[in-house]
Amino acid sequence: MGFVLAKTETFQCDVKTQERTPNGSWREESFSLICKRTGEDDRERRLQLKHGDLLREVVTGWKGIKDENGAEVPFNEQNFEGFLQIIGAVAAAVDRYWLDCMGVKDIRSKN
Repeated sequence: MGFVLAKTETFQCDVKTQERTPNGSWREESFSLICKRTGEDDRERRLQLKHGDLLREVVTGWKGIKDENGAEVPFNEQNFEGFLQIIGAVAAAVDRYWLDCMGVKDIRSKN
């Protein structure tokens, strides 16, 4: 298949993050963000943004974010601002956004 020039307006970022549990162990959690596809002409400005400000500009929805009872949390301004207070999830989301924009599927480090 050749390169498709006409892209959709949004794309899905599948994010994995490690979160601390109450007993101090780590648990992997995952969710998806729906992000606006943006162009090269604004990349330098976006690179200078704080994580929360970048996500406010590009995120239009989400999937897989749940409350403590397992119910889906609707995407809205109030819930999104609550999400932005979870530093680890925000950092993972920004990393995944930039990797997806660059067309990088996965980065594996050598140990």
